[in-house]
Amino acid sequence: MKNPMSLIYKINRSPRRRHIALKVSGGELYVLAPADASNDTIAAVVQAKAAWARKHLESQQAQLRHLPLRQWQTGEQIRWLGQPLTLVIARGTRKRIERVGSELQLTLAARSPLPTTAHQLVRGWYQAQAQQWLDDFFQHWQVAELTPRTWSVGDFSSKWGHCTRSGALRFSWKLWLAPSWVVRNVVIHELCHLQEFNHSAAFWQLVARYSADYQAAEQWLRQHGMTVLSNQYLDYCEVEESFTGK
Repeated sequence: MKNPMSLIYKINRSPRRRHIALKVSGGELYVLAPADASNDTIAAVVQAKAAWARKHLESQQAQLRHLPLRQWQTGEQIRWLGQPLTLVIARGTRKRIERVGSELQLTLAARSPLPTTAHQLVRGWYQAQAQQWLDDFFQHWQVAELTPRTWSVGDFSSKWGHCTRSGALRFSWKLWLAPSWVVRNVVIHELCHLQEFNHSAAFWQLVARYSADYQAAEQWLRQHGMTVLSNQYLDYCEVEESFTGK
């Protein structure tokens, strides 16, 4: 949307949110709003914070302009649980992907478009590996009151995970580019929403009970999230963290 001062922004409404907040991430402006917030109310908040938003938009966009874009070609690196894997791309009779040591080897059919097909193969591989990671995690998780009904891996562009009131957890495959301790913290974060469907003091106390380093994980996500979640980068890039203001 565009407000009267010509700021373009995206609105994310949530029944869990009580107040309107602004966030600048990936060089874009997001409005995090309660489910019942009107467009007029949101526009008024954006207008009141226009100077703040422009400052951080310009800062992030300037940094992003200097980052290399992913080309999906041999020699590029992508991470699995924080460890780099080198992409090796070849042509063959059929599509396939497998990890061989520190390489992620892709075979593309002769006429397959390179960037699109390589991205699809990598995404599918990550989703399968991440699903296995989750299955193993929950096989050893023994907190009965924090046990989800189902869990799965999807493709999100602006969040790491999601918990529903029915007890289903869903995570972005891009989370598994992060170090394993960060992944574990995100999973525990969403598990705690099964008992506290909010971000209250009680929620964070519950998170701290099962994840002693959750604050460091939150900081890691703020610092690196905007480039790891983006299909343009999908890596750790030293850029300014997201800013939130009410």
